[in-house]
Amino acid sequence: MYLRTVFKLSRKLSTVKKHLTIDFDFDSELDFILIGISCPLRDYRLCHFISKYSSIEFVRGKEDYIDHKGYAKEKDKDEMDFHIVYEKTKLKKVSKSHFSMYRYCDENFEFEYYLLNNRSIEGTLLISELPNFDYFLLIKHYIDDEDLRGLIEEIKNIPEVLLAKELDPSSLKSKENLIF
Repeated sequence: MYLRTVFKLSRKLSTVKKHLTIDFDFDSELDFILIGISCPLRDYRLCHFISKYSSIEFVRGKEDYIDHKGYAKEKDKDEMDFHIVYEKTKLKKVSKSHFSMYRYCDENFEFEYYLLNNRSIEGTLLISELPNFDYFLLIKHYIDDEDLRGLIEEIKNIPEVLLAKELDPSSLKSKENLIF
C-alpha cells in the first residue's frame, strides 16, 4: 500500500514537473538550552571559574578517548577534542574550523554541559550573527527553570564575565553549527 502510494505520488509529480524544495528542519535537533557568555578570559580560565562558582567540572574535548568498554576510540584526535565545522566557500572548496570545547556529563548522561568558544583557531565565528559573545554554554537534556536562573547568576557572579544571557537557538541563522 505504501509503495503504491509513493509510486502514484512520484508519477503525479513527474507529470506536473514542478521543482521540489527540501526544507531541513533543525528544530528537532535543537533540544538544548543555549547561554551566551561575554568575557575576556581564556576558555580554560572560564572553565576554572565556572567550576569555582558552581558544581560543574569541565573536561577539555568533545568526548573521551576511551569508550565505555575501556578501548581506545578509533576516531581522529581533533574530532574528539574540537567541535569541527565544515563550510563550502565560493570557490567550492571546503574550509574546516576548529572550535575549542569543554564538556561536563554525569555518569548516566542525564545532563550534559558543553562550553564552546565562539571563535575558532582559524579565526572564524561559530555563530556569526552573535559576534559579541565569546562563549556558548549548551545544556542538553532537561534543566529546571530555577536551576537555569541560578546557573546564569553563578556565571554572572564571576568578576570577569560581562554578560551571560539565555538565547533562543531556533532564531539563529547559523544554528546548524551548534549540532554535534
